[in-house]
Amino acid sequence: MAGLLVAASLAGACSAPQPAPPRPAALVGTLHGHHHSITSLALSTDGRRLVSGSRDGTARVWDTTRDVEEAVLSPGWWRKAMWTVAISPDGALVAGGSDDFLVRVWDVKTRALHVVLEGHTQSIRVMGWSPDGRVFASGGRDTTVRLWDTATWKPLARLSHGNTVRGLAWAPDGARLFTGTADDVIYAWDVAGGSLLGTLRGHRNTVHALTVTPDGRTLVSGAADQTLRLWNLASTSSSSVLTLDRSDEPVSRWEHYGIHPGPEIMSVAASPDGRVVASAHRDSAIRLWSLPSGRELTHLPSPAATTYAVAFSRDGRLLYSGGDDDAIHIWDLTRVLSVAR
Repeated sequence: MAGLLVAASLAGACSAPQPAPPRPAALVGTLHGHHHSITSLALSTDGRRLVSGSRDGTARVWDTTRDVEEAVLSPGWWRKAMWTVAISPDGALVAGGSDDFLVRVWDVKTRALHVVLEGHTQSIRVMGWSPDGRVFASGGRDTTVRLWDTATWKPLARLSHGNTVRGLAWAPDGARLFTGTADDVIYAWDVAGGSLLGTLRGHRNTVHALTVTPDGRTLVSGAADQTLRLWNLASTSSSSVLTLDRSDEPVSRWEHYGIHPGPEIMSVAASPDGRVVASAHRDSAIRLWSLPSGRELTHLPSPAATTYAVAFSRDGRLLYSGGDDDAIHIWDLTRVLSVAR
């Protein structure tokens, strides 16, 4: 009997809960409400509202001045995963795209459906308003991007691609649109004419993420090949390739099993001053990069193993991130960048 008691005691000791890892110094807040992974984040032009999309099938609107939930926007009782969200430049409308092939646009104040856009034949993965708000773009697994006139919500153009569209970014002047695809290619489009200007090649796996710096000079792309590329938009050439430093990270268990090819880049965002780029990764920390040098500044060890979305606050002081722990984390970058720079 004594032996059994000792064994039970040892088993209890082994199963005792382990202490939680220390909270990262730059992590200053967390927003809870979603019940599945956060897939997309978008911030209003004035910075007062943050919109999040999730695999729980909802879009949520957050008041960033108080860090509280303002609204839950849902397509109905039959919820499909919502892969992408966007907010209009005037902050009046929020859009969400999901697995049911529809784009829904809600009125932020009334929370009522403003319009439902039909035409896509597969899951919606990317979307966004032009900087002047006159054109809306949506795209995804049906290998197309559709442009819509936001005055009438009538289709303007259908841009065909060779594979699933996974990344989308507008040039600040609204004249060009950039799209990234699962065939490793970035396409540059003339919006007014709906014509292809050229293709940017260099990535060796799916291009998940695109952003253009506020000055319109540099396109930043992130891909499943674990690299970011900086493209000079004056010449549309790849001016730099940013490679992840993983010297302090163990190989993830998914890599051991060959399920994921390492820390893919899932999202990128440029700071308002264009000096910093944030990249979100699968099974790896968020990284901050200096522009134009491309030097890696620091890591942000998020509580989420995989981060799918990042967005800067309008003053560049905060970074919002969302991932597979169903939460939105708020990072105070002044606590790390003042040292890293």
